[in-house]
Amino acid sequence: MTERPIAEHAAALRRFLSQDPPTEGFHLVDVRAEATTGDEVAVVFRWRRNPYTFVVRFGRTFEGPFGYVDDPPDGQAHLEAWCEDVQFWLMEELDTGLLARATRRREVEEIVLSSPSTTIEDEDGLWVSDVPQYAPEVRLPWRTRLRVAPGMLLALLRGRSFSFGWLADVDTEAEAGDGASDGSWLARAGLDPGRVRAIRAEGRLLVWLQLLGEDLAEGPAGHCAVVTCPEQDVACIEVLELSEDAPHDARQRMVDAAVHAASDLGVRTILVPDGQGGHEAVGTALC
Repeated sequence: MTERPIAEHAAALRRFLSQDPPTEGFHLVDVRAEATTGDEVAVVFRWRRNPYTFVVRFGRTFEGPFGYVDDPPDGQAHLEAWCEDVQFWLMEELDTGLLARATRRREVEEIVLSSPSTTIEDEDGLWVSDVPQYAPEVRLPWRTRLRVAPGMLLALLRGRSFSFGWLADVDTEAEAGDGASDGSWLARAGLDPGRVRAIRAEGRLLVWLQLLGEDLAEGPAGHCAVVTCPEQDVACIEVLELSEDAPHDARQRMVDAAVHAASDLGVRTILVPDGQGGHEAVGTALC
């Protein structure tokens, strides 16, 4: 039995992902057979407004939940199932933060991603999320559940529980408001959400993040705000505030998340406070 050439896998996957992208924010650039290895395809894509081009590679033996078909390896059904497996992997990994946790290697103008087996939150029960802003974003439970559905599915597949985290602090039945109370739960942890709301009122806010954890009794361990700069592809962390009981790596966790979030908005350089009154310029390519 002769396996299909890897070029046929690439062509089939290109058609499949062009017709049915795995998730919102995924923009296919190309699917090509890798000449260097001979048995892999490279999925080349852009993500949201991220300024970089990413690559993930898959072998012909890659198999996921759709791969168990009664069809020989050179059969059409097997090839279609392989394409579905790749699509499903891209969906669950991208929607649960692949770009933030993957290792990166630059190859010419592309960034090659390889996925670790676990995520940071799997290891220590901490995670960074957006600070919910304005009641309409969270007031309807079904919309909220739809937004976190990929994370729920991934947790189910891995046999783990899934926490809705910040939903415990948000009134999901509230009427649409003006955002004046956004981040009020941060204040209960000794943080200052009013400072970020003021930045937002000035029209400079890009990203507002919070550090949460299952074992943080007093609420969020910190928050940070990324703001615009005069330069189009540069942003700055203007607020980086931690609670008294924040974990030792809380600051770095917040900075890392801010860099990735800013990159998804098109930022190439982010200015990070250096603790001495100045800033360090960090390239969001991270490789």
